[in-house]
Amino acid sequence: MSARAAVSIHPILLRRRVARLLDSPLAGPSGRRENLTRRLLLLPAVCGFAALAGTRALAQAVPIPEIVVSADQAPTEASRVGAAVTVVTGAELRAKGVPTVAEALRFVPGVQVAASGGPGTVTQVRIRGAEANHLMVVIDGIEVNSLGDGGFDFADLSVEDIERIEVVRGPQSGLYGANAHAGVVSIVTRSGRGLSRPLADVKIEGGSRGTRTAGANARGAAGLFYGSVTFSDTTTAGYNISRFGSERDGSYALTVTGKAGVDFTPDFNVEAVVRHTKRAAETDPQDFNCNFDPVTFACPPANPATYGLVIDGNDRTTYGSTSGRVGATLTLFDGHWTQIANVKGFDETIRGFSNGATIFGANGERTGLDYKSILRYGTDLFGGEGHTLTLLLDNRREHYVAVNEPARYVKERTGLAGEYQLDLPTHTSFSSALRYDWNSAFTDVFTWRYALSQRIPATGTRLHASIGKGLTDPTPFELFGSTFNLPNPGLRPEHSVGWDAGVEQSFWDGRLVTDVTYFASDFRDKIEPTFDPARGGFVYVNAAGLAKRRGVEASTTWAVFDWLTVKATYTYTDARDSTGVEEVRRPPNAASFEATARFLDNRARATVGVVYNGIRKDFFFGPTGTVLVDLPGVTVVRAMLSYDVTPWATAYVRAENLFDARYEEALSYRAPGFAAYAGLRMRFGALD
Repeated sequence: MSARAAVSIHPILLRRRVARLLDSPLAGPSGRRENLTRRLLLLPAVCGFAALAGTRALAQAVPIPEIVVSADQAPTEASRVGAAVTVVTGAELRAKGVPTVAEALRFVPGVQVAASGGPGTVTQVRIRGAEANHLMVVIDGIEVNSLGDGGFDFADLSVEDIERIEVVRGPQSGLYGANAHAGVVSIVTRSGRGLSRPLADVKIEGGSRGTRTAGANARGAAGLFYGSVTFSDTTTAGYNISRFGSERDGSYALTVTGKAGVDFTPDFNVEAVVRHTKRAAETDPQDFNCNFDPVTFACPPANPATYGLVIDGNDRTTYGSTSGRVGATLTLFDGHWTQIANVKGFDETIRGFSNGATIFGANGERTGLDYKSILRYGTDLFGGEGHTLTLLLDNRREHYVAVNEPARYVKERTGLAGEYQLDLPTHTSFSSALRYDWNSAFTDVFTWRYALSQRIPATGTRLHASIGKGLTDPTPFELFGSTFNLPNPGLRPEHSVGWDAGVEQSFWDGRLVTDVTYFASDFRDKIEPTFDPARGGFVYVNAAGLAKRRGVEASTTWAVFDWLTVKATYTYTDARDSTGVEEVRRPPNAASFEATARFLDNRARATVGVVYNGIRKDFFFGPTGTVLVDLPGVTVVRAMLSYDVTPWATAYVRAENLFDARYEEALSYRAPGFAAYAGLRMRFGALD
């Protein structure tokens, strides 16, 4: 093969061929590679082979680039992705002592996290000032958003089984359909694929408020087979989330994940994954104890000091879900054509209790089928171009029934999507995605997304931009009503057009990397609550005006020394509803800082993380009506110190809210104070 011919090969195909020489599996359905260190010893031989063959492009491809699997329909090199993406690895989070995905997302630019109290309580995540149900959450390719309110509760989502998290910001409905309105959080769990021998990790931890945590993962590969199984269990006595009284609100969470696959040939894989979550949390109710006057719509409070606020009570919520996927991947023509087919399922059960009586409950089920065809090819019209053409066909069916509520439905969606990606020798990458959805419950919709990445290697600069149309379907509560709102079956899906543009700059051979991105979006038909005096209650309507979001995301990663790395983010968000009023629980100013130091021959590690959230608005449902109030800004510090007692055992201590800051992320729900924990991690088998 000539050097010129090698240049025209698609970058992903070059990576595939190098990976085969390294005897290392590609990021396929499991999205990862393990035990790569041993195989990197072969790099000199690979480079020598490339030189003998005269393929300069192959040699340049040996430092295998990071691959992002969720920002486009086909896996794409990170430097070629036009959308704004942040990738976090599970190994990094576990090494830093970050216990949950929600805590990890606090350090991602453009992301706002709001928990209604401590562990186990409802934890919402918003991106770029959008709503919680505008974010799609995908775990191992399975959508896990709730069927009731359309959002995802991040409470107690552990990092123990996680291989990587990809946060894609901006409208992604052109790729994923409804609910990927403001972004996607894609989580890939550990698989065991590619290991030369089995590995196992065990974690035990205990600390403040009677908290006990245990977790374990075992993974490995044998011949054609690979697999991984993880369990994580946390129990805490908790604290009183109310401002009043002293009763504790504890919680419990258990997650079990299993993944197994068979590489029948280097080009044909079948993989299955199942994940089960069970959790329960004690909570407190809001004080709405009054005699409602149907004439004046007034609600004289029985106790003005607590009316509309959270008070001690015997409330409890339980949640259970099971998700699963069976998929097959077939690659033909030396990697030029990849076909992927999946069968997916997700079900959830939610119950709410007060003094032992069921006050709320829901059962939901989502099933899906999808087929994806990825065609990669190269041309030599302008010195070597790479083309990727992807076609996706999927079907999703949902069934939802609420207990003691009128909300219930069966709906189906069939989607057809296509994406074209172009990589030019001018270091330019462009993608165009189009999607059309046929809906049984709503009007059919057309969504799209375009993205551009332009690299300037001589200066270490990369320009990136994206624009797209986002869409969110009305939820059952908004359509059919609940205890808190009246029905409005005439609601239409809300939609927006959002865009972003940014500059990524690398200094000193990549030791310092910064990125600054401006984003904007305009929502139309945004679903917002309003009081209807004729019907005597709140009802959700499609607002007539524009709901605007504007902001800036900035991030920096700096390897100051070989032993010290610092990361920092800042986000400014101006989020307004259709009347121009600031949206609740979205601080205009948010920042984070994290420093990790390694010392004592890398056996010791210290991490300090700081999260700042400025003043934010929230609703107060007071005796005189609903008003907006300010939640004070707060700075919360966490820290961890670990030491490798042996090559297979690491002892650590960590602290959350180190300076015992008193604050609330949702009005009247107190956030946890200072807490300290000690633990031990043990590794068995070959070291990663």
